[in-house]
Amino acid sequence: QSRFPRPRSAAADAATLTMPAISGMVERLSQSTELRWRLLILACLVFGGMMIGTGAGNDERLNWYLLYVYGGLLILTAQLSDSVPAFFTGRGASFWDHVRYYVRGDPASARLVATSGEVSEQDPLAERVQVGFWTLMPSAFISWIFAKSIENAAVLGGYYGVIGGVGYAAWYTSFFTAAVVGYVLRTKHGFTSLPQAIERCYGPGATVCFSLALLFRLWNEIWSNSVVVAAFYGPVHSAHWWLAVLFSTAIPAVYVMMGGMRASLFSDQLQALLGVIFLFIILGLIGGKMPGGINAVWTYAPPGGWLDGGSTLLACALLQGMVSYPFHDPVLTDRAFLSRPRTMVAAFVVGGAIAGTFIILFSAVGIFGCYLEGAVKNGSPSVMSKALSSAAFAFTNLVMMTSSMSTLDSTFTSCAKLVALELGGWLRLPGDARPAGQRGVLSPTDTSVTLTHLAIGRLSIVLLAVAGTLNLLANTEALSATTVSGTMVMGLGPPVYLLLFWRFASPDGARRGWPQAPLAFLLSFLPGLVFGGLYSVATTKAYPSGALRYPEFAASLEPLHMGVGSYSLLLGLNVIGHAVCLAGCVAGLAIHFFIWRLPAPVGESTTEHPTTGRRIPVRGYQAKAEAGPKAAAPLDSDRGDAGAV
Repeated sequence: QSRFPRPRSAAADAATLTMPAISGMVERLSQSTELRWRLLILACLVFGGMMIGTGAGNDERLNWYLLYVYGGLLILTAQLSDSVPAFFTGRGASFWDHVRYYVRGDPASARLVATSGEVSEQDPLAERVQVGFWTLMPSAFISWIFAKSIENAAVLGGYYGVIGGVGYAAWYTSFFTAAVVGYVLRTKHGFTSLPQAIERCYGPGATVCFSLALLFRLWNEIWSNSVVVAAFYGPVHSAHWWLAVLFSTAIPAVYVMMGGMRASLFSDQLQALLGVIFLFIILGLIGGKMPGGINAVWTYAPPGGWLDGGSTLLACALLQGMVSYPFHDPVLTDRAFLSRPRTMVAAFVVGGAIAGTFIILFSAVGIFGCYLEGAVKNGSPSVMSKALSSAAFAFTNLVMMTSSMSTLDSTFTSCAKLVALELGGWLRLPGDARPAGQRGVLSPTDTSVTLTHLAIGRLSIVLLAVAGTLNLLANTEALSATTVSGTMVMGLGPPVYLLLFWRFASPDGARRGWPQAPLAFLLSFLPGLVFGGLYSVATTKAYPSGALRYPEFAASLEPLHMGVGSYSLLLGLNVIGHAVCLAGCVAGLAIHFFIWRLPAPVGESTTEHPTTGRRIPVRGYQAKAEAGPKAAAPLDSDRGDAGAV
């Protein structure tokens, strides 16, 4: 016999090396509580798929399979979270951290998974739990590609051509507006949310009004997005239509209740990629049917020409997008406080540009519908895609599902934060560590935020889903959710921009600062509600005829029209209304400076470093900074005179 051992095959070596790894992976998975839940969900999905297979005909069955499988995939892969930072801010162990831990047993990933990513800023692993550019950018982009936005882009493309898509895309200047405001509030003033800044400078009354405006926006998002998906499943208010509404609303509600912002951010990355892929497939199908290819879509005009008024819509969208529209949408403004300040700005600029381009490209669906009809036509995607081909119908449905669920999961996430922290902060719940009597907006990093707040947030998701769905008993016009809500909140612009220039008092009274000015907010916000109410009443339509419900009232507003076409009243009310709101804000601030001077609010003791996001003590606040950023009091009227704190 040979003195040397017989050489082992490469396969035998691999088997020897991989068996311990496989054994360790199985052991780690068996210890995971998540595995049991995911296996249960998978079993339910398989059973449900079998039930669908025994139901409707082939085409209809495929449509239901798309909704069922897509929604099931999102729920099955949702990241679970019972950690306050992960649920409300999205920070925590990433999907890849879980993969590295369960597959390879990586020690660093194991610690992140075990602690739900809760590590200190000085921890070497702190970088891995941050919300980075490639997480925030696709989330911001796809969260604002609402299903109703895609529907509206196609409809407007069918009425006005390319200018219709560009006009709707003009609302996406909101990304750049929100980025500037969020950056300054964080790096100059040290705030951790927009509601916190509103409360500090304008008081509790303004905070309540602002929160109600945000809730109104979130409520609008529920029904206006689910109704677009439902259009692919049956006539309005039919049994299948209602079933699609319920499914498309319940799916994102379920996985957001499981993981909050963390689940929303992860699903958004997947849905952003799929949304772009499905869009280009649809454009390719259109190009194959259009003489001259897809480029011919952008130069096409129907025999009678496009309707007048596209430029009027463009002007109004630019005015709202740059002045007021983004501030009533917490889906956007909440994300302005997630990543490091400069990372956030870069993500918003890139994401906003991609989102606007997406909207313009999708208007090709409506333009192609006009080509098929040879005349101006409502370019509803559910109708146009069915006329194109069954494949186009399926892919358009997938785009709608992608955009609807990504928007709804972000809507539910913002609702949980708004109700649990920004409104719930006024309650004294068990575990509240604030000094006796102190109330107000809470930050997700505040030690007073407990699992009770998570429970309140999850309950609010259920209530919002129900309230939003009930509205479909009366209103199913998705475009009204943009034009009406955007007009009613025009008064938010002046007071929010005023925050950027606010001068705060110092704790020792050395710097007087500006007085708290609730009237600067209210005298701007309330006129905006009036102008929005005028537009809402004037444009309300009777169901199912579609005729104006109050034609005499609409005719009485004729002198306020600006521009041409059906959006001339919208532009006129917005131009006049924004001017009135600005005047009201200035007048309210003057009243508090010269007549009713309230104590000046104290600023935050720290601000954020633009690049690293670390908290930097503000000069003159060292005593407060030693206690951390949470020690800064919103208002201390016991120091100084009437104009200083």
